[in-house]
Amino acid sequence: MQKVKRLSAQCREHLTTRQAAAHCRVSIPTLRRWIRAGELGAHLTPGGHRRIDLHEFQRFLRAQGRPTYPIASEPRTRVLLVDDEPLVVQMLYDLLVDGPFAIETATDGYEALVKVGTFRPALIILDVVLAGLDGIEACRCLRRLAETREVRILGVTGHPSMVPVLLGAGADACVTKPLDLDVVCREINRLISAPTVSHSLTGREG
Repeated sequence: MQKVKRLSAQCREHLTTRQAAAHCRVSIPTLRRWIRAGELGAHLTPGGHRRIDLHEFQRFLRAQGRPTYPIASEPRTRVLLVDDEPLVVQMLYDLLVDGPFAIETATDGYEALVKVGTFRPALIILDVVLAGLDGIEACRCLRRLAETREVRILGVTGHPSMVPVLLGAGADACVTKPLDLDVVCREINRLISAPTVSHSLTGREG
């Protein structure tokens, strides 16, 4: 029986089929046959791509008598993706998934605030237009709380006129839709490597 399930809400360390096949020194079709046969468990991303949990892959390797997969020693930067458009979430997820990131997602401002408390991200990629609590108000809430005031926030909007509003609400930077992934990468790298700055809304909003 094929052991493939949808990606759960909980963020997990995982590998792509390409990474797993390269470690096993087999072709990707061979790896997929193992998944279809139920020998190796995998889950599907919202875009339908297979991902293999690290713990499951290590179990499979032990059962096969293969060398274990080396675990990276460097810390993983926690990133929270907040957007109600599945295609945008998938685009950003695919952009970050092979990097040194642990990724979690939320689809509205209220869920984002809850995830911030449980996941404790270093960076939030936050859309403006969200159901319930929108990105502007979510950003303001994050900046009012001492424990989240220094979290990096990359605002996302389809309306360039909203960029000053996002920055005024406390975002560190903004990108506009349709997303230019080169620009997104540049901003992410800049934000996670920049010195920590304490934010205050005083004087930033009219």
